[in-house]
Amino acid sequence: MNKLYIGNLPIEADEAAVRQLFAEHNLTVADISVKRGGYAFVDFPDQSAADRAIDKLHGFECVIVYRLAISVNPPTLQSTSSTQIKETSNDSSGGAWR
Repeated sequence: MNKLYIGNLPIEADEAAVRQLFAEHNLTVADISVKRGGYAFVDFPDQSAADRAIDKLHGFECVIVYRLAISVNPPTLQSTSSTQIKETSNDSSGGAWR
């Protein structure tokens, strides 16, 4: 997979800022999709370019408005059907989910 999730970006970050970040580290990107909420998906021309981005930028602290440590990881799928709401209780009646 040649797509990476880029997290912990400043909310003000746009495509140009993300593209500049990768260019400053001599990383070639194919496409960038910045989302609201401080994250983006970045496509790379090949897997080795994606691997280099992880090696160079995972945990990198970028300063745009304030200092942040961004995270760079392959995207993962999450299923909402496997999420359960669990309640806990302080009493010993055994009625709480565990």
